[in-house]
Amino acid sequence: MTFTHLTPKEIPKISQKTINGKRHYETPGGEFISITSLLSSMTPDGILEWRKAVGDDVADYVMRTAADRGSKVHNMIESYLNNEPQNDPVREFGVLPAGLFSIMTPGLDRIDRIQALEQAVYSTRLGVAGRTDCIADFDGLMSTIDFKTSTKKREINENYLLQATFYSLGWEELTGEKIKQIVVITGTEDGYLDVHQDDPLNYVEKLEAAIADYRAIIK
Repeated sequence: MTFTHLTPKEIPKISQKTINGKRHYETPGGEFISITSLLSSMTPDGILEWRKAVGDDVADYVMRTAADRGSKVHNMIESYLNNEPQNDPVREFGVLPAGLFSIMTPGLDRIDRIQALEQAVYSTRLGVAGRTDCIADFDGLMSTIDFKTSTKKREINENYLLQATFYSLGWEELTGEKIKQIVVITGTEDGYLDVHQDDPLNYVEKLEAAIADYRAIIK
């Protein structure tokens, strides 16, 4: 499949930095916390209980392995959406990442009219910044699209939806273009493709509340 790419929007460049172990961005509007760092400070109770049960060493290993797996899958997806040749993904990235990419391909093929890949955005109103995986049409609707991997199929993490909602708001603030849909495409190690489509308006209030809670914690 060949993907259509639209002319990129002119969005100010921002630079990444680490402050007290958390990712921040230097933007024209100021120094803003990363949306992923902000949301990670509000870890769901289930993950905290799992970490307590298995211990920090095991939990840290699992998290590192998952991050490496996700990074390799993201690299394959970016190349695929950029219409670059897929040579030997198993040899280059390993069996598991290549398998997850293969599972996710039917979802990726519903993307077109790509406006941005790995685009940094920020919101001066919210005081938050981040990097969205993809801005493009999905099933014909302009969307912010995130790519996730997981060990098994489970109910979607609401933080993913808040994260995608932030990207939609940041994009609109910077470009004037309204995002109509948020999409999270997940490939799982037990062989499932999950495509979650939603309206960002459903999560704006929860996102704003999460940002307010974070501000209250760091005061």
